[in-house]
Amino acid sequence: MALSLSVRVIGGSIGYAIYYNIFVNKLTARLPAYVAKFAIGAGLPASSATTFVEAFLTNPAKVTSIPGVNAAIIAAATKGTQWAYADSLKYVWYTSIPFGICAVMACAFLGNTSRFMTNRVAAHIIHGEKTEAVEKQ
Repeated sequence: MALSLSVRVIGGSIGYAIYYNIFVNKLTARLPAYVAKFAIGAGLPASSATTFVEAFLTNPAKVTSIPGVNAAIIAAATKGTQWAYADSLKYVWYTSIPFGICAVMACAFLGNTSRFMTNRVAAHIIHGEKTEAVEKQ
């Protein structure tokens, strides 16, 4: 039991590290591009795009001081941020497919475990007051 729990924890830690790195690498590349694309599509002048994206992602309080920025552009940039996250997250799911296939294959080759499925209780744990059965012993 403890070995299976340890393997599960270690596997989860490794999987988390893999998934996080994939997500961050994809997001880092996509986020500025999506924000700029959506903001320009909403009417932001292309000459202000670099300044806007930089301010939008690092210091949002200064976004309104950029020439040509209005509420519609900020809303569009926010939508671009959402799409960048969604587009980056799908690669985490794609990465999980091979791990799932390996798990299914491992289960397919697992032997019959019915001999271990009994009604035997290895240790009775008593919580609270003693019961009649314990007092008789």
